[in-house]
Parts: sequence; structure tokens; C-alpha cells
Amino acid sequence: MDLRQLRYFIKVVECGNITRASLALHIAQPAISQQMRNLERDLEMPLLERSAHGVAPTAAGQTLYVHALELLRQADSTRDLLRQDAELPQGKVSVAMPSSTARVLAIPLARTVRERFPGIVLELVEAPSADIGALIGSGRVELAVVADHVETRGVVAQRLITEALYLIAWPECPMPDEPVPLTELARMPLILPSAPNTIRNRIDWALREAGLPCDIRFEASSTTLLFAAVMAKLGVTILPWPAAHIELDEHKLKLARVDHRLFSRDLSLCWHDTQLLSNAVQKVKSTLLEVFELLGHRPEWRG
Repeated sequence: MDLRQLRYFIKVVECGNITRASLALHIAQPAISQQMRNLERDLEMPLLERSAHGVAPTAAGQTLYVHALELLRQADSTRDLLRQDAELPQGKVSVAMPSSTARVLAIPLARTVRERFPGIVLELVEAPSADIGALIGSGRVELAVVADHVETRGVVAQRLITEALYLIAWPECPMPDEPVPLTELARMPLILPSAPNTIRNRIDWALREAGLPCDIRFEASSTTLLFAAVMAKLGVTILPWPAAHIELDEHKLKLARVDHRLFSRDLSLCWHDTQLLSNAVQKVKSTLLEVFELLGHRPEWRG
């Protein structure tokens, strides 16, 4: 049983005659007759009573007629919804990203999605970089900007940018010439993100690899607290430019590169490859890539 057979059947019942139905459908009469026989054979019961005066539905045929009208109505409604969704996608889309990235990306992304696709409700989930991969794996979010993505089964990753990690200090802090050697960094009072954290991991690896000690004065899981501690002159911190751009302008903080290969990290856009991405998710994904392409050219971000 298919939709075409049902459309033919409905027209035959309404016309009461296969010849008149063929004229209304602009389909040859033998073709309609064959489809009616196929339908009766598939359902293993007579659906039409044939006579010299035409055809009339049997009891089973009358039941099928009622249900066929509803099935075709639903099919037409579904087609209209799909067409509407293609033009004006609807639904909620969740996107996770580190707090540092969110400070630059979140509002431009939300504004662009709102302007282009008013039927999409965008949920932005700000989470520690070490936790974001699990949000994709569990299906909590459809898309995620992940720092230092580790290849994971079932997760697709598209690299976005390699962002520089900067040494950030208060305005009067004495600083060596840029780029700052790792030996100089090891002698500075450090204010670092709490572990687990991808930035913290890179700092720890670099110092451990070089056999250098570190003077950690303060740890915090909040970017706001890290900057508050820097402005209170408790120490210096290490963060990417997106995390610091507001405070750099407002408080004239110092910014310097560190002379070591580990003081940068990759950002990737990730999604689950076992899930069928809805039209709304596809639109948000393409918009995020477009917004990132514009923002990612800033030299401060790349270092």
C-alpha cells in the first residue's frame, strides 16, 4: 500500500466509477484498475463492489477510505512542514563552548542566528574546557567548541583555530622582553585555572618538561576570579586573548607571548556523527563557522 494507490482509491470511491476517476486523475483506466487489484491483493480482501453501474466500497473499503483520507492529510501536512522547516527552521539547538571563547563568540552567534532564523531557540552552554567533550558524547548538546579535542569514537571534529595563550599581568608589573622565556615565567607568581583544565595541563606539561618549579599563588575555576586576582597584584595568569579582551581594554593589563610551543591550543567544532543533524542544527553549525571565520582573523587571537 502506498500513497499513490490511496489517492487513486479515494478518487474511485468518490467518483463511483473507474472511468470517471481516470478522467479526473488524468491516468489511463487500465492503470487505475490494476492499482485497485494490487491494493486488494496486498490487503487480502475486496475493497470495491463492481457492477454495471460502477463501483461502491465494501465495508472494508469504506473503512480504508476514511483512514486513507487521514493518512493523505498527514502526508500533505508533513510535506508542508518539511518545506517550511527548510525555509524557516524551527526548534532548540544547544551549543557548548569554553567560557573564554564564549566571551567573544556567544553574542555575535546569538545575534546572527536570531536575525536569520527567528524560529530557532539557541541555548549556549558555557562549561569548563575539560568537560565539554562529555557534553557531546552524552547528547546534552548538539554542537560544541572543544579545546584540544582528543579523537573520540562517534564524534566528528572540524578544526577552527590555533589560539595563542598569553601571559597577562597588571599594568605596573615588571615584565621581561616579549616573548617571555619559560625560565622567567617559572620565577613569577602564578594565578592559574583550577585542574582539570586544558590551559592548566599545558602549563604544567611545559614546566615539568623543562624541569622548572612553579610558584602557584592562587587557583580559580572562574575567569572573573582570575582577573580579579591579577588586578589585585596577587600574580600573573595565562589565558587566551578572548578571555582577556574586555579587561585588557578596561584595566590596561599587560599582555605577552610565552616562548614555548605548548603555549597555544587548538579549538575545534564537534558534533556526534551517529545523530541525524536537523535542519536547525545544520543552520546553526554553518552560522557558527561563518562567525568564527570573521572573528578568527583577529591577530590577537592567533598571536
